[in-house]
Amino acid sequence: PMQTQVSSRNWAAIFVIGMIGAARLLRRNPRGTWPSVFVQPGRCFVTYAEDPARWQSDPCVQMYGQLLAVRDAQEEAFLVAAETLRTQVDLPRDLRASASRTRASVLFKKAATSFQALHISLEEPWPEAAFEEALGHAAAAAEAYAQALAETGDPALIKEVEPHVPDWPKVLAHVSAAHTEVLKLRAELRFRQIRWHSRQAEHARVLGERARKGKASADDASIAAEALEKAGLPMTTEEQNLLAVSADACEKLVDECIRDGDGTGSETSLLRSRAEAYRALVLKDLAIAHALVHELEAAVGHAVAALDMRIEDSILYTTEAAEQVRAAAEGVFVLCGHELRAADTQLRGEQASFWAAKIATAMAKFDHYRKEC
Repeated sequence: PMQTQVSSRNWAAIFVIGMIGAARLLRRNPRGTWPSVFVQPGRCFVTYAEDPARWQSDPCVQMYGQLLAVRDAQEEAFLVAAETLRTQVDLPRDLRASASRTRASVLFKKAATSFQALHISLEEPWPEAAFEEALGHAAAAAEAYAQALAETGDPALIKEVEPHVPDWPKVLAHVSAAHTEVLKLRAELRFRQIRWHSRQAEHARVLGERARKGKASADDASIAAEALEKAGLPMTTEEQNLLAVSADACEKLVDECIRDGDGTGSETSLLRSRAEAYRALVLKDLAIAHALVHELEAAVGHAVAALDMRIEDSILYTTEAAEQVRAAAEGVFVLCGHELRAADTQLRGEQASFWAAKIATAMAKFDHYRKEC
């Protein structure tokens, strides 16, 4: 994606905004306390909505207003102005919340532009730099909307501003919906990351099987080698390394879909459940990959982690997927038994016994969980 070019005029505006912010922080009243405006007992600041003219001479408000009209052309300067205004504690909270919302919308537009420009193909190399840029923009927009949602939804502010802005609840609902959309955009980026690495792991598995036991046919191995070459990966790439990236992306995706106040059935809850189901399957594949190269301890760890996954919306955890996870775990358990019988030292025997007990316990809990679903 094309990077935003910041003109010298923009940088001048940013410098002026910074100086205004610094001056405001240093300004004190004659008694040496931070400035406040008292309009009635129990209220610290008059709202902007009930008396806009009172605040329009403020330097931060003026700079913000000027850049608001040209925010598409001077994006970076506007973002600095909006952030400066929303952090000025001596300005009305409804005005600061408004600046926060507009800032979030600009960041969302920036994230959407990066997302649309991002090209990811399963048959081409992974676009690391472009992906990280798009993910960074999405993360910034998600954080900005989380802040805007908290500020706009503050109960004290709602009570104070509703007499002057009856549509404030609609504004809050709009912010919440926009926050959901940016979370969905970021989640789609993660899903694409998971799919790309998982697909390359499939090719690496074919080559690994061919090299270890000749199980894969020569034609299948040739196709897999060509696919990895197109993806910019060497033929020696190991399946478990690619799956580890997918598993990490799944874990991050689950964390990124958490939002306070969202119950089961909400869009973010469904996203989170989908990510959890993906993670269970990727961990299952990772357990198998380690088992095939006789890395039993790692295989047990991933199999147990897959069994321990509890999907928030269990309808997204299909019977077929659950059976795959259970079958993989059982296979690793059998390998633990082989390792125990082949142990030539007490230490190896104890390790194998410990692993077998660990995975057996996890399978029993998993079976109970599936019965309850």
